[in-house]
Amino acid sequence: MNGQGLTIEIASEASWLAEEAGTVGHAVGTPRSVYEKRYWPYVLTMPISWLLTLWVMAKKQLRQALGLPGPSINTLWFDGLGSELMQIKGTAAGWKALDIIYNHQFGGKRTIGGLLDDFWIGMVNAQAVRNRLKVVTMEVRRALVQFANEPEVRIMSLACGSAEAVIKVVSRLKRQGITVKVLLADINPAALAYAEQLAEQYGVRDRIQTLQANALKNLDFARDFKPHVVEMLGLLDYLPQETAIRLSSQIRQSLMPGGLYLTCNIAPNFEQHFLKWVINWPMIYRSPRELADVIEQACFDDFRLIYEPLMIHGIVVAHKKA
Repeated sequence: MNGQGLTIEIASEASWLAEEAGTVGHAVGTPRSVYEKRYWPYVLTMPISWLLTLWVMAKKQLRQALGLPGPSINTLWFDGLGSELMQIKGTAAGWKALDIIYNHQFGGKRTIGGLLDDFWIGMVNAQAVRNRLKVVTMEVRRALVQFANEPEVRIMSLACGSAEAVIKVVSRLKRQGITVKVLLADINPAALAYAEQLAEQYGVRDRIQTLQANALKNLDFARDFKPHVVEMLGLLDYLPQETAIRLSSQIRQSLMPGGLYLTCNIAPNFEQHFLKWVINWPMIYRSPRELADVIEQACFDDFRLIYEPLMIHGIVVAHKKA
């Protein structure tokens, strides 16, 4: 696919099945489906989501005008009855909310709250973020395998959260005899503790170093680590253009010659106002051209731009020449 002078790849079922079958799951739909693409139920119920959005928007603006704090419950039909939805709203934009979305077990509770959890955690944006995890998992593996002849392959994950994709790939490569050293950096100590538990579960705790750090303030640790691959999943969704370019440029400088930078950004979509007002999850939405501009102005030599099948999350694999 080509748009605005860009070549855009769409992640395919065939690529996933060829390289990554079985490494991540929790899809909505039939077990045979690799990527989630249940689009129409949420298009058809869009009037309901818009009514909820307008109701919450009016309620918040009224409370603000009266000098009152924001509502503890935005709407009965989201965080009022859905227990996991309440947790997602309470930790929106954080690693915990993403972990719930990644690993929600559909059909687990046949109550009104459980049905609401299933419905909204199955919304198009939630499907897309799980699709993103699959694409990133595949691309992280491809990136690390390129350096398999090195005595030690080094990958750094910035704003790592649970680091689920990186940990699963490193576990798989360990079984294949490829030695990978991992540096996980995040500002949140709870995220790092969870990532350590996950690494222990997958048998790669000895391969992983964690660091509580704010990459926006100081990236010296990256230059000391000398990574072959840097993965930064989701942080660009919250960074204005100049900050995104500056950080990406610093990452390029920290990479070893021939190194790869994997990052992503959400694109404008019909659910974005629901995310902002009902879920308390505002983000910076970028078109493919705007995302490409970040990478180009950070002076990467070349890059691939891949979108998951719902065209909501764009994944970049940028290359620093040897």
